[in-house]
Amino acid sequence: MATAELLDRFGLPIWVLDPTAARVIHANRAAQAFGLGAGLEIAELEARGAQMADLTLQRQPVPWGAGEAPAVVGITGPASRFRLAARAAGLTVFDWDMGSGALEWACEGGTPFGYDPAVFPGHVDAWLARLHPEDRPRMTGQVGTVAPQEREVWEESYRLLRADGTLAHVIDRGYLLRDASGAARRMVGAMIDISAMHEAEARFHLATSAAHDVLFIFDCDSGENWWSDALETRYGHTPAAGRGGVTFWLSLVHPDDRARLVDSRAAALAAGAETWSEEYRFARADGSYAHVIGRMRFLRHADGRPARSVGSIVDITALREGQERFRLAAEASPDVIYDWSPDSGQIWRSENYATHFGLDPRANATGPGSWRAAIHPEDYPRIAALRDAALAEKIPRWEYAYRVRRGDGSIAHVIDRALAQRDAAGNLLRIIGSIVDVTRLREEGERLRALLHVAADAIYDVDLRAATVSWSEGMRGIFGHDWEGVNPRLTHWENAIHPDDRTMIARQFRAFIAGRQDDWRAEYRFRCGDGSYARVRDRARALRDDSGEAFRVIGSMEDVTAASEAVDRLHQAQKLEAVGKLTGGVAHDFNNLLTVIVGNAELLAAAAGSETEQALAEAVVQAAERGADLVRSLLSFARRQPLQPRMLEPSDVLAELTRMLARTLPAYVTLRLVTPPGLSPVEADPSQLQTALLNLALNACDAMPEGGQLMIEMSNVHLDSAYSAKHPGVRAGAYLRIALSDTGVGMPPEVLARAFDPFFTTKPAGKGSGLGLSMVHGFASQSGGHVNIYSELGQGTTVSLYLPRGQFEGRGSTPYLAPAVAIPMGRGEHVVVAEDDPALRGHVQRLVESLGYRVTAAADGDAALLAIRAAGDVALLFTDMVMPGELNGRLLAERACAEWPELRVLFTSGYTENSIVHHGRLDPGLHLLSKPYRRQDLALKLHQVLTGPPPDFGPKG
Repeated sequence: MATAELLDRFGLPIWVLDPTAARVIHANRAAQAFGLGAGLEIAELEARGAQMADLTLQRQPVPWGAGEAPAVVGITGPASRFRLAARAAGLTVFDWDMGSGALEWACEGGTPFGYDPAVFPGHVDAWLARLHPEDRPRMTGQVGTVAPQEREVWEESYRLLRADGTLAHVIDRGYLLRDASGAARRMVGAMIDISAMHEAEARFHLATSAAHDVLFIFDCDSGENWWSDALETRYGHTPAAGRGGVTFWLSLVHPDDRARLVDSRAAALAAGAETWSEEYRFARADGSYAHVIGRMRFLRHADGRPARSVGSIVDITALREGQERFRLAAEASPDVIYDWSPDSGQIWRSENYATHFGLDPRANATGPGSWRAAIHPEDYPRIAALRDAALAEKIPRWEYAYRVRRGDGSIAHVIDRALAQRDAAGNLLRIIGSIVDVTRLREEGERLRALLHVAADAIYDVDLRAATVSWSEGMRGIFGHDWEGVNPRLTHWENAIHPDDRTMIARQFRAFIAGRQDDWRAEYRFRCGDGSYARVRDRARALRDDSGEAFRVIGSMEDVTAASEAVDRLHQAQKLEAVGKLTGGVAHDFNNLLTVIVGNAELLAAAAGSETEQALAEAVVQAAERGADLVRSLLSFARRQPLQPRMLEPSDVLAELTRMLARTLPAYVTLRLVTPPGLSPVEADPSQLQTALLNLALNACDAMPEGGQLMIEMSNVHLDSAYSAKHPGVRAGAYLRIALSDTGVGMPPEVLARAFDPFFTTKPAGKGSGLGLSMVHGFASQSGGHVNIYSELGQGTTVSLYLPRGQFEGRGSTPYLAPAVAIPMGRGEHVVVAEDDPALRGHVQRLVESLGYRVTAAADGDAALLAIRAAGDVALLFTDMVMPGELNGRLLAERACAEWPELRVLFTSGYTENSIVHHGRLDPGLHLLSKPYRRQDLALKLHQVLTGPPPDFGPKG
């Protein structure tokens, strides 16, 4: 009989595979009944078989021809469902021949306990050898015992060593198969891994044994109970497991509390409550009692009858003792102590309430005789508003002064200090405070008023008759001088005044003492403990006798450095804004003129008939480019230069800078580089960064006319909040620091203070514009960074440029400077040029046409939009940003792209303001060609825009 005919007789579906097990070459009748015949890929067979819930596929070899072939056998019906369920449950099925000792394992869910069931155990002795040594004797006895006649199911638990050596907790359940005489011959069953359940029980026991509180469980049906180890470790009682749980618990309750607890618990059970809680006394084994809080949660049957009580006993003895100590301390304090619960209205006051103010300590929080009624009517609205504001803002502590009417009608001045106690959710629980009678302190009179008259910063008290001066702690805390206490004369103070201010301030102070005025004010520079100078505002008041002679001066010194610096920054910002407006007004029209000059000069150079004409044309181009550089420097200083940042690797930045310096550094200056590994990339405009670094390097060379060393150092740094506080405008964070240090002449303080001012220069006339450092400062600020200068006369200068790095890391970097490429030419694409300047419009039209494009020129936005609609084949709109009429460049582009989504747009401008540039950066997806530009720049930009995606005018941040 042929092998195929033999397979067709089997009731199970069988699919025979080719030798590579990739395709079905034969399907028997049972297999064809499933609609899965020969020719199927094995992947399709398995995928379709997985969709049939009543079919389990299993690979095995079958006879085929003269040998065997790989095949897939399907198991159907209940057998399939059983195998799927066993796989889901992870059961290990065993078959034990009790006569021969053969023991086989099978597991649908994987390898049982890490063993290969085809190899292990094989025999019952191998299984016994892998049992835990403490369980092996018992299980060996179980295996050697003939099962009782009446038992059909055998069950045991034990510990089994897995293949990796770890222990598994196992329950075996086996079904006994007997012969005709009833003797057990075979057992088939399942092994259940209960390790997770065992570990959970162990964790529960560990948690309860570690808890300080006593935990218990009462079974209401059986009366059995369970207690945690804390019953013995904290109270000395051995847990009485078994019946009588409630009775045992009540036997440890103080006799005076027992009846109350029985009634309270019974009432909670009868009312269907879920929880119960009471405070009572609980006996220790030594006969003493602890104050505890008992809590129970009732678990009920479906009909509402109690099933279990689960609870805890929490020791609050220390709390009760603390409350008693608090009461005793409050009574011993000279101040009035109070404890108020706003929700309940309950208030407790110490007895001093009656002693100091003649008022009843047990009076309510409101109403007649209350503290609220005792507060002076003129003060109460203010105090109530301050208290309500403190509670609303969840301020933890507050203090206020007011007047109180005593029981005898007299007025007392008090200071009220309060502390708000809240729960974890921020809800107010209570207010604890103290009331201090400060009436006697007000009798100090003149001195107190004088102190209140001046600001409480660094306070001084000059006793003119004793020739001494006393300083408050503020002198050390604010200015760093340890002068607290009494000091002879004012020598320390005078010597700390800046030399330029000392003579004038000392003369004014002496004239104030000798005169008749009560108040004196002055501002001067004051040396701090660290050697730096602070600007201070000094205010003093003289106390004079009846003859007008001053016998005491009380004053305060206020540090107004920050305010002075704020004024300076305001002046600098106003100056920056003025330069920015001036620059913006000039840049647009001037760059239009430069664009025409550069373009025509290039054309003249290309058509020059002699070297002289060529040189003249190139001189015009160079002069125009220097004019453009001047405008760009002004825009950079004013932070109005549009940046086009890219991700840059520090190594590329340094390599390009080194190449530039190799051509520009004089021979008498040596270059040293310090670049540690692991430097982070930064995002910056490469052209602007190149210009900034070159400016700094050239300034360093100018500072070393006799020769020296220029060191360029790069490092990853983090500027913290303390640094940013000292340098306004600098945000704390991660930066790349590029430092250029020279060994030159250095800067005096007055030059260093103006180093970033525009047009400020110490170079001879014609040797510098004064915009180099201004441009660097503007570029750094516009890039989100910072620049700092440190200089010492005769030692040299270090300029540190900080560029932010943290938010750009991981985005990948691009080459520092793009390589030079050939000028790409157009292929007749239609370009619409929108430019309102007539001379520039004609020039741009000729320039674009010379690059191989068809051009339509328009004088404004409306004309350009009409030209685009009329043509219908416009590929690119080249538009100026600033144009007359309703449509500027941005609005023109948005309307055109709304009608022609595939239209490409290239913007140009000599000054863009914020139309497409925000926060100093060009909006993503847009392209800008800044004026003036050369023919090569225009060609490259046109090609880049035409080969890129259409613009995105979505909402910008």
